[in-house]
Amino acid sequence: MATANCLSEALTEHLQLLNDLHQTLQDEQKAIVAIDTKLMESLNCHKEQLIVRQRKVTETVQGVMAKTAVQLGLSPSATLSEIVCAMPPEMKIEVQPLQQAIKQAAADVSLLASQNRSLLEKFLGVVNESLSFILRILNTSNIYGRSGTYITNIQAGAVMVNKEA
Repeated sequence: MATANCLSEALTEHLQLLNDLHQTLQDEQKAIVAIDTKLMESLNCHKEQLIVRQRKVTETVQGVMAKTAVQLGLSPSATLSEIVCAMPPEMKIEVQPLQQAIKQAAADVSLLASQNRSLLEKFLGVVNESLSFILRILNTSNIYGRSGTYITNIQAGAVMVNKEA
């Protein structure tokens, strides 16, 4: 069955793409930990390219799945699991392991993307808190006014006593 071979090839390409995305996410995680913003930017561009490729591969897989489903007497909208169940045993041997590998790779990619998002959110939170602290010090100084000019008639001793009291 030619479409089963095409399905196998399309699923193999999809699996390879997920593996590439997983590797890119691992590299991104290392860059986040190292605070290497140049590398993070480069990896982000690479992820965008992988996602564009993934959309194309997904369209191909869906098209081949529809053709295979029709050839097996199923609805063109049949799921991969339904298609695998309807396949002859010799075809299942080739497609079923790919299906399982894709499920696992997709779960791994999802987990790693979630971890990276969490790391980036925490990193940005720390940066934001640091900037807020610095701005608070600069904007509410006892010596400098809001305009940033030196206040000449300040009673620093009284301010210190009030803060200590």
